Amino acid sequence: MENRNNTIRSFLSILLKSALALALFAGVWYVLTPLFRLDRNIDGDQYRNLPENTLDVLCLGSSHIQYSFSPAVFYAETGLYSYVLGSPCQPVQSSYAVLDEALKTQHPSVVIMDVFTLLPQSEVCYADGLFYKALDMTTGKTRAEAAEAVPNEEMRTAYRYDLIMNHDNWKRMDLKELGKILENARKADGFNENLGFVPMEVTDPVYMPLITYDTSETVELSSDDILWLDRIVNRCRDEGIVLILMKSPFIIDQENTNILHAVWQYAESRNVEYVDFIAEASSLNWFIGMDGDTWHNNVWGAEIITKELARRIQTEHPAASHRENAVWESLLQKARSKLAGSLMNDMNVDPYRLLDEAAKYPSIAMLAYHGRGNTTIGPGENDLLNRAGFAKDFIHDFSTDYYAVAVQGELIQAGSAPFTIEYNGAQIRLASDGIYINGESVCGPGEMQLVFAAPDYSWTNSIPINYASRWFWKNGCDGFDCTVGW
Repeated sequence: MENRNNTIRSFLSILLKSALALALFAGVWYVLTPLFRLDRNIDGDQYRNLPENTLDVLCLGSSHIQYSFSPAVFYAETGLYSYVLGSPCQPVQSSYAVLDEALKTQHPSVVIMDVFTLLPQSEVCYADGLFYKALDMTTGKTRAEAAEAVPNEEMRTAYRYDLIMNHDNWKRMDLKELGKILENARKADGFNENLGFVPMEVTDPVYMPLITYDTSETVELSSDDILWLDRIVNRCRDEGIVLILMKSPFIIDQENTNILHAVWQYAESRNVEYVDFIAEASSLNWFIGMDGDTWHNNVWGAEIITKELARRIQTEHPAASHRENAVWESLLQKARSKLAGSLMNDMNVDPYRLLDEAAKYPSIAMLAYHGRGNTTIGPGENDLLNRAGFAKDFIHDFSTDYYAVAVQGELIQAGSAPFTIEYNGAQIRLASDGIYINGESVCGPGEMQLVFAAPDYSWTNSIPINYASRWFWKNGCDGFDCTVGW
């Protein structure tokens, strides 16, 4: 009996020691793992730094949503707060995890998700490592569940215990600087200055219509895709959130058109809203080259997409719970100032677009109007000029000269005679022969001269307009087809 008891005690001792060793190993693993996450994705931290329960609209998906939706534009159109919590090639199962993470600190009234990664074309960017970008935005139980959802079994283990794939990072660490090593595990401070939007500058403003296809055959989504879409749809409905699926414009082929149609059929079957910007590109005057490349939107394209989404949301889902927040207002002021330079610089020669933007973004607008009696300004143009801050009836009082300076839609000074004004450390002179900043001419000849500038004058854009034009454009073309200066 005594031998038996000794055997049992010995077994229990071994079992206890094994359990303690396992617990110690797990604890060390848990402590060490964050220290080895060099170059981690801090987008999740910066999102969690936002004041809680202040977000109105959340965007999910791949880089297609990151380049397509601008929270600065959305705010300029609606006054609402939005954020893009996307990541490169974010798979739909990862989008669910990101949604779960996002709802820990915010409760948006609308979620917008781009469906690119449901299409076969997304396979070109489906390196397994890209799952990690989305997973790295999540925490705790959500992160563990996101790792379990990785389809590749070998990678699933590496993601579940990510010290496995990060262990080699010790070679890049300064092991003598303990503080720097501990810094790897700390939550990142601050905010994403673009609120998750990735701005791509305009480089090739030419018109190239987007080629679209009709559906050639009926196809079905995979059971896994339907499973994760169902989870996203159901989670949004459980939370009282409106879900809008979308596909931003890009060059698509017949096979992917058929799959996209299957996505829209799924949306209709679940009574989920969707916007097919590929099909709507022509009606929205969205063009390859002008508004994006073969894959992503540039800032002009993002402005088009975001304004249309803003219009739909304002019309169909007005945010009754919006509350103004000082942190958001500061972030969006900076984001709009930065975006204004991309939207309104001298690549843009469209006075319609510029006048609309001048009323909404931090900018200075200068006008020298020389009344000649042969103006072709119509009601639409008159309204644009008025909203930009130029308080004159250009239709009925067309023969009186008018000089004015406005800042973001607010008139600073105006009169029927030339004048000089000091503003933000610079001298602006509106003269009969042109517009000058600090004594330098910034606008060529024209019967109406418009100059747009940054509040700090870091960029300027001059638009001379000739009354022989049709409205603001030369007959038969617009500024991108004509020689600038008319």
